Amino acid sequence: MKLIFSALLLLLSPVAIGGEKELPVSVADSGSKAVDELVAGLVSRRPAPAPTSTEEPKELGQEGGLGLVSMSGRYATAEVEASIRKLQELGPSAFPHLLKHLDDDRYSYSDQPFVSGINGQGWMNHSVGEAIHEFVLTNDLAWVSGYKLRENAEGKAHHPLRIEDYIKIRGGMEAWVEAVKDRSRASVFTEFIDWCIAEEKKRGFEDKEDEEFILGRYLKKRKEIEDGSGKE
Repeated sequence: MKLIFSALLLLLSPVAIGGEKELPVSVADSGSKAVDELVAGLVSRRPAPAPTSTEEPKELGQEGGLGLVSMSGRYATAEVEASIRKLQELGPSAFPHLLKHLDDDRYSYSDQPFVSGINGQGWMNHSVGEAIHEFVLTNDLAWVSGYKLRENAEGKAHHPLRIEDYIKIRGGMEAWVEAVKDRSRASVFTEFIDWCIAEEKKRGFEDKEDEEFILGRYLKKRKEIEDGSGKE
């Protein structure tokens, strides 16, 4: 009798009917309905892959399965990808509202980052808040320098310049968001690229080839941002 009752509950469940109907996704009220609706779209309706799995999920080759981000693959649904793109298009005016969602820890997307000889390959799962930070607030500029460690002509080692450090010296995320909210996306992120170029020149380079390679990457990214193709 207990088994029959359980089966009846499953059949009546709105998630189970036709295998399609889902419970609505709610998010915190940021004061902008447009932003909040797009943030709701960042909550994946598909389960996350196992973090230790080295296999590609079977849906990877299907629509919305894989989008390339920087140098690694992103596993995300078409809805998540569309929400990221639309949030980027809203520009810095949406940034103050997005701050309200940075602590949303629900699953959004996965990727497979660089793997060293120490760490085994596998999926890294990311939250809604991480998607907002990585692809909207900081425009996926974490790897813009193209190096992990470099030396100048005197042999002094330097780590890559990070947008997080750039934001920190401008008073932190909230202060920076307040300062840029009325500007265009292109002007905000090309300003970061210009800062990087100036800082790299202060550091100096190992040789002319090193200088051309590093500055060339920054200039290429700058043009992509100006042309509107540097969002992802």
